Amino acid sequence: MIENSLIGVWNGTIFLPTMPILLLAHFFLNGDDMAGYLDVPTQQAYKIRIDIFENKTSKIVFNATSIEFSFYGTENNSILNGTVTSFSEKFPIQFFKVKNGSDYAVRRPQTPKKPYNYFEEEVQIENKKANLKLSGTFTYPKNRKAVAAVVLCHGSGGHDRDQTIFDHKSFKVIADYLSRNNIAVLRYDERGIRKSTGDFLNATDINFAEDAILGVEYLKRRKETSEANLGLIGHSKGGLTSIIASSRSNLIQFIVLLGSPGVPGENILYEQSKLILKSQNVSSSTFEINLQASNITYQIIKNEQNNSLVRLKIEDYFRAQLINATGQNKTDLQNAWTSISTRLKELTSPWFRNFLVFDPASVLVHTHIPVMGIWGKNDNQVTAYQNFEPMKNALQIAKNRNYKLLTFDKLNHLFQNSRTGSVDEYEKIEETFSNEILQVLKDWIIKKSIGKIDSFYDFFRFIFYYLFKILI
Repeated sequence: MIENSLIGVWNGTIFLPTMPILLLAHFFLNGDDMAGYLDVPTQQAYKIRIDIFENKTSKIVFNATSIEFSFYGTENNSILNGTVTSFSEKFPIQFFKVKNGSDYAVRRPQTPKKPYNYFEEEVQIENKKANLKLSGTFTYPKNRKAVAAVVLCHGSGGHDRDQTIFDHKSFKVIADYLSRNNIAVLRYDERGIRKSTGDFLNATDINFAEDAILGVEYLKRRKETSEANLGLIGHSKGGLTSIIASSRSNLIQFIVLLGSPGVPGENILYEQSKLILKSQNVSSSTFEINLQASNITYQIIKNEQNNSLVRLKIEDYFRAQLINATGQNKTDLQNAWTSISTRLKELTSPWFRNFLVFDPASVLVHTHIPVMGIWGKNDNQVTAYQNFEPMKNALQIAKNRNYKLLTFDKLNHLFQNSRTGSVDEYEKIEETFSNEILQVLKDWIIKKSIGKIDSFYDFFRFIFYYLFKILI
């Protein structure tokens, strides 16, 4: 197979008039899919994710969209011949295979492998209002009616349909498990990401919610899921997407919130900063300087709508602080300013501005559909102790009698069993998503959906199927 011949490390050079640019492409299998990273040693840039990979017959295409890099060509006798496109410039290139394996290859034992015992389709969903198309994957049971169907809603950062993080494909793992258990799943690349069109950076929570609603409407139109109980599963930011979408569409009959905020984003970020700084064992002065810098930054962003003035006001703050700063305090202030300035485009995006002030409780107090919320006690990004009670209080105010909120020991923000919950552990852990949580999701969704089965025949067929599974 051509995929097996590609596994390894490939060396190529772009010859510019000023200097040659050395490239190293690392390819390996993650489940059935080719994965990889790009190194550009000349620029001291390493482990840039290759996020799109296609090969048809002898044609090979791979892309690192974060640096607007793509390769198109063919493979023959351990040589890749083709063209590199980078920032609209095209360059001829040859890659030569220099190693049969890559040190970047990872073990991800939960990544599903074919053959699947369910159907899988590549689909496109059109958002006419935003003039974009969402590219996704629809999986559904073979030879039986799906009891429920869900749309998966992504965490923050701009994700593909599998929500790939450090080669962990959590959404693919969730979709595989649920589809094997009579629950259909739609997952898609976020707008402006990978194969989906549109503008990610300028999208808001409302826009993401509209995309999710279009996904639910698509499930309603499909004959395989038209009579199924329809819901959303949202992780982290996707929890906010699910909460907002559920208030704007009567088709959504339940929501599952995984590591979801229950308080405004500013509170989440403040707690995140404290935990990260504490984990780094910084001095009390470093701790206070960084917390104050973050707090001032968020206040400026909340109160100033002009992004250019935001930058100027933050610069003024740091200049004033640096006038009399010396020693470690001066270094801490300079580091804080560097960190904030490099992220200002993200911090002043429409989504982030709304995230700072949006309180999910403002919607949850009016939410009456079934809600499941789950947090890991090792989650250092959206902590259980900060978000559990506010969400519970909001649902009680709504007089929602159909909610279930749970916490689990040792699970981090990605729902991996972890030692500390630190972000540094995500890549090192082989587990992608807790099997225990997968079962909890499946059991709760089926329990909430079984009443939706519309005939005694379907009911007994459904019960027989699960009894049979238990017996074997």
